[in-house]
Amino acid sequence: MVSLCKEENTSACQCCGACCAFYLVSFPAHETDDIAGGSVPVGMSGISKNSLRFMKGTETKTPRCVALRGFVGTKVTCAIYENRPSTCRKFMRSWEHTDGNYLCDKARMSFGLQEFSQY
Repeated sequence: MVSLCKEENTSACQCCGACCAFYLVSFPAHETDDIAGGSVPVGMSGISKNSLRFMKGTETKTPRCVALRGFVGTKVTCAIYENRPSTCRKFMRSWEHTDGNYLCDKARMSFGLQEFSQY
């Protein structure tokens, strides 16, 4: 699959979304909005173990985050972008700065998308 996203002012991640539909997204339980200082909607998360929660939909055999809107490889958005878990905030697109990210590339390849290039 070749990315079909060609809109101006659209980030590479908004034309991808593969990581949101490939990995389990777990994060510390204190990040949910039912706890003071938390912001992740508790209704979009499930209870895991060891004081962790996960984004609903990512715990399945064919994961897809409940907050992901759109179609992977075309145009996507995160319904809770400003309130997303720290796990998502820390996940860097491959070559976004100066380093590749094998996990990003692996998720993209699973959907038939090319790896991001360092060039």
